[in-house]
Amino acid sequence: MLFDCPECGLPATVTTRGQLRSTSGAVEHVDVHCVADHRFVGPAETLRVQLGR
Repeated sequence: MLFDCPECGLPATVTTRGQLRSTSGAVEHVDVHCVADHRFVGPAETLRVQLGR
């Protein structure tokens, strides 16, 4: 599945998934790597799935 890179909007893939604890329960975090070599680590809910690409 491809996602939009949070930095440049180019296609990106999730390389690692995991759960981190928070005060309101566990939050899924992902490590994303895009074709322009950007890396992003953050909550999975912030990613946009690329449709039709």
